[in-house]
Amino acid sequence: MANIQSRPKAYVSFQVRLSPDLKERLVRRSYETRVSQASIVVAALQHYLDTGLTPQEEDVEETEDGAALEDEEGK
Repeated sequence: MANIQSRPKAYVSFQVRLSPDLKERLVRRSYETRVSQASIVVAALQHYLDTGLTPQEEDVEETEDGAALEDEEGK
């Protein structure tokens, strides 16, 4: 799959919990764009950190196990 950014020489990995709907959207976008899921997540995280945006409390709801769920209006 295509890589949308230059890769650093060293990596770290960690797990993220996603709602099934968000994971399906990620899979679909990856398939449609032929960009790896990891590259999409990295680009989204870089954009989030670079722009200084913060999720609004009403837009993101945390479940008891810490997984973030989208608000029904945020879809």
